[in-house]
Amino acid sequence: MASRTNDSNLEIAKGNVQGHSIMNAMGERPSMGTTATGEDIWRGTATTIPTPADEGEQMTFVSSDDADNGATVTGVLTVKMHYLDADGLEQEETITMNGDTEVDTVATNIRFVQDIYALTVGSNGVAEGNIIVYKKGSAVTIYNMIALGGNKSLVPVRMIPANKKLILKGWSCEEAQSKRVNFRIRSTDMNGVLIDGVFCFKDVAYLKNMASGEKRLSVDVPALSIVKVSGWCGVSGAEASASWWGVLIDV
Repeated sequence: MASRTNDSNLEIAKGNVQGHSIMNAMGERPSMGTTATGEDIWRGTATTIPTPADEGEQMTFVSSDDADNGATVTGVLTVKMHYLDADGLEQEETITMNGDTEVDTVATNIRFVQDIYALTVGSNGVAEGNIIVYKKGSAVTIYNMIALGGNKSLVPVRMIPANKKLILKGWSCEEAQSKRVNFRIRSTDMNGVLIDGVFCFKDVAYLKNMASGEKRLSVDVPALSIVKVSGWCGVSGAEASASWWGVLIDV
């Protein structure tokens, strides 16, 4: 992990380097199939995480358990959402959960959900159900989620904000059920040029019941590109996790 702990990255992480910050993401997929187009590493049922419209959308939060609400003494009370607006600028919103009753976001121009996590919780400290955020009016179009028993999304997908670029520095992945997975970290760009909607491979790792350790990279990812990790399996039942990190730079 030396690449994370050298002086320059430490100073960036401490907020001491103007115009620089650390971007990272982590996720898991507890059971993978043999989808020919690969399966994104996340806890959702869809094999490919959908992408919102460029002009942005209003979204809806809901839990599968009524105990995740702003008045509960057990589950998740409020959720913080970090997102990019229609211009690709970083924004955030706090959502007060209402259990299995839908709650719409105030924002109507959400271009990409970057992260969601519990802001306040009851006595259990974690979600009582699966908390999902989806396209308003289309509950099957799920963009992000906090799985039952957790308090943060495990979805290693991010869009690079406008007026920034990411230097992708490293990633790792693991398979835990002796089912070989071809992991690929990919993004919608090549050679620093945005290619909208086309996820180009940046690195690969074949794993079977083992962890990759950190694989170092130095990849220039431009603004509005989407970074994610996907896996291809020969047989069903693989259990996978992945993470990545890089330096986000103002341009």
